[in-house]
Parts: sequence; C-alpha cells; structure tokens
Amino acid sequence: MSVEKVMSEDWNLIDNKKKRWEDRGFVSCEESYEMEYMLKVFLKHYPHKSESVIKAAIQSCCGEMRGNKPRRRFVECVHSKL
Repeated sequence: MSVEKVMSEDWNLIDNKKKRWEDRGFVSCEESYEMEYMLKVFLKHYPHKSESVIKAAIQSCCGEMRGNKPRRRFVECVHSKL
C-alpha cells in the first residue's frame, strides 16, 4: 500500500473541524475524532491488518512525533510500522 493512496483520502472532514486554519494538514493525537478517522482510513487501505495493530502503529507515531505533526509525515510513520 502506498502513502499516496492514504493521502488521497478526503481529509476535509478532519480539516473542517480544526479550530485554527493553520492546523489544517496536521495531525493532533489529542483529538479523538481525528484518531478515529485515521484508524478508519488505515483499516480501509490495510485490510489485512487488525484494528489493534493499526492502533498500535498510530499510537507509536503519536509518541515519536511531538506537537503538530504534518499529516504526510505522520502517514509515512504509520505506514512504515505496518
């Protein structure tokens, strides 16, 4: 699975919930709606991986990357762990 396919998903649902314009395109691990959407997207593109494996990869990247994380870098991080 390529990072490009994950990145081609519709992220407007997430970006439109962001309180500040400059936060769009970034990942906030503190926002449950964002983590749920991220899980949904990765489950779609990695159907052979279990939900718990994907959650663990997401949480690992949340721990490794501090502050606002550029979405592409975050997706690449999760991808590398799957």
